[in-house]
Amino acid sequence: MFRYTAEILPYHDHPFEDAVRDLAEIGFTEINLWSSAAPLGHHVNPGDDPSEILRVLDTYGVRPCGLTTYGKTQDEILERVDFAADLGIDTLIFDCEANYPEFVSRFLPPIVEAGRRRGVRIAVENHLTVPFSADFEQGGNEDRRWDEGVDSLAQIKRLVRDIDDPFLGVCVAPPHLWVMQEAVTEVVTFLAERKRLFYYYIWDIDRNYQHGVDGLNFGPGEQQLPRPDGTLDHRVLLRSLAAVGYEGPASLKCHGTHGWALEKIGAQLRASDAYIRPIVDELAQY
Repeated sequence: MFRYTAEILPYHDHPFEDAVRDLAEIGFTEINLWSSAAPLGHHVNPGDDPSEILRVLDTYGVRPCGLTTYGKTQDEILERVDFAADLGIDTLIFDCEANYPEFVSRFLPPIVEAGRRRGVRIAVENHLTVPFSADFEQGGNEDRRWDEGVDSLAQIKRLVRDIDDPFLGVCVAPPHLWVMQEAVTEVVTFLAERKRLFYYYIWDIDRNYQHGVDGLNFGPGEQQLPRPDGTLDHRVLLRSLAAVGYEGPASLKCHGTHGWALEKIGAQLRASDAYIRPIVDELAQY
């Protein structure tokens, strides 16, 4: 059975301990930490004292289930492999950070090798090839797409074929697959069969998303958090995770919380958790 976890990401404008405390009060015992470029989550970074980070987590009965890093260079990601290992984290998550041929030939292999040395798996998110920018939540950049990346089932298949290594897998991001008109359950099954399903986001997308226009703007945060009237049926998706025997993190996530008060973030996450947690509890009984 998968582990129901949460991303610290929605709290990117708030102090680390405040975010951890609120997520623990909601009921989470595992949290994915972020060490990415602003405005994405960047609560923890190389150079921080791992013992102090772990002390805060221990205070609230929480442990880290992953480390996500976006918008970083190869050298900066290599630093975060070591940082993850120092925190006792076994999975590092990022997207395709270069046009695909360069990504698999130059960018990714040294990171996978470093992960093998430190016992840290590398999970590449299936991510639209729209380039990241500081204002990504405003949409656009569709005219700047890379030719090739890892954003479709065919490209996911190619990645795990081109680098067939037990320390390389995929972080499944349902909204990106929805934009590409791919079946999330098919992707989950393919990866699980090959032991390459390393991480999963419980994440939705605004039904008003405009294909070819909105880029990485998946809507306001409340429309990205899973809910009964959302775009994706998470009961179906989570059943598929359980059915394939996935035992890793399935993590509640959204962007679109810039400028939100701590209380608003907590209220929206609690509303989404009230939808997801009963589904998880039901699946755990079988």
